[in-house]
Amino acid sequence: MALERCKTAKEAVTLIGELIDTYGYYGTGETLIFADPSDAWVIEMCGGTPDGTGGYWAAQRINPGEIFVAANEFRIRELSEDNPDQIFAKNLKEDAQAMGWWKPEDGDLDWAQVFGVGEYSHPYYSQSRVWRIFDRLAPSLGLSPYVEGPFSKAYPFSIKPDSTVNITNAVSIFRDHYEGTVYDLTAPPAGGPFGDPYRVWGPFDLHDAPYKGQLKPGSWPRPISTDPCGYSYVCQGRSYLPDPIGGICWLGMSSPAETCYLPFYAGIYDVPEPYKQGSHWNFDLNTAFWPFELLQNYARLMYSYMIPQIKAKQAQIEGAAIANQSVIEAKAVDLYKTNERSAREFLTEYTRETALNALNEWKALMGEMIVTYRNGNYNDVENKTITNIGYPDWWYEYARYQYGPRVYDGEGLNAIPDVKYVGEEVNITGDPIAYIQTYQTG
Repeated sequence: MALERCKTAKEAVTLIGELIDTYGYYGTGETLIFADPSDAWVIEMCGGTPDGTGGYWAAQRINPGEIFVAANEFRIRELSEDNPDQIFAKNLKEDAQAMGWWKPEDGDLDWAQVFGVGEYSHPYYSQSRVWRIFDRLAPSLGLSPYVEGPFSKAYPFSIKPDSTVNITNAVSIFRDHYEGTVYDLTAPPAGGPFGDPYRVWGPFDLHDAPYKGQLKPGSWPRPISTDPCGYSYVCQGRSYLPDPIGGICWLGMSSPAETCYLPFYAGIYDVPEPYKQGSHWNFDLNTAFWPFELLQNYARLMYSYMIPQIKAKQAQIEGAAIANQSVIEAKAVDLYKTNERSAREFLTEYTRETALNALNEWKALMGEMIVTYRNGNYNDVENKTITNIGYPDWWYEYARYQYGPRVYDGEGLNAIPDVKYVGEEVNITGDPIAYIQTYQTG
């Protein structure tokens, strides 16, 4: 509705607010971000009016040159009619007073605290993602990964990055699993022997807000790149180019860390057939989703081995598209000056060819990874050799593998305290148990 009726980001949030005021809002809390080539606004909304028929909303402009992060949690705070960068429902404060949620003497109404529930699922489900993106883009702020509670103000509404953010930076952020931080999902032991950054969700990972004091056993950090993700995108808008050329959606299917982002120009007339169809319930490699989803799932078997090769292919395909941008857009601009339709047709064909070529390359990569790491070995296709990879030494020890089936006297081996796997092969004579006892003690 906003795209059909509005030309600017502010018009979009205003329209949505007016629709909520007129017709109500009957969903769960939601945050939407709208941007045009020169402006960006956030609108957050929820139901819950006293009579059960309406909804509430608040919108705020993102300061030019700054970064805002939405992560399953309201992030707009104090609201003021005097702030030109905010607009909100006219009945907001009146209803909050009537319900006993807020009093004018409390100061400006805190939208997130009064109308939000805090963390979406469990502590740091949302705020760890906000922290990670802010910290990666503005490490000079020295933000802590820990906060005092769900309505902390430790992380501002938006921040100015230390340096300019480009497409490469943006997709790199999307691919983050907190590597190298206190939340690192690739770290042992939970990451397994090969640093799998994803987790099998359990009953306590469900999306319901925790009540005060509730501890949910088995809840995992929510990474920025998460395995249930169906698609993600980076929208690029540039006011110095005609709209059909200046707007691009860099689209990636499946999880960000294992996908490839491809350019879809705003002015195209059509999208490639594999991007028009698909289902999570029907496996079909002729759709754009499943080749990426299959490789993402397969990579989890030996992630630390496969992800470097996936990253190399990402860099190759995305790098070529980014490097080619200026040439493609210069040609499109020349066509646009004399005939807009010709420019759009040119971009349509370029988008189609780029997307289909990348999809075919990804299918080839998927097959290569399946063959190369089949059965947990390294199968060198070129030299027709097979190498046993095995597990890292720390994993053998952690799994209490000890020395495995190396001696007949298993009971004697298990009776030795603190036997550790040392990853060495030895030649011994006599009693192996006695040797191990000597090795362990001396």
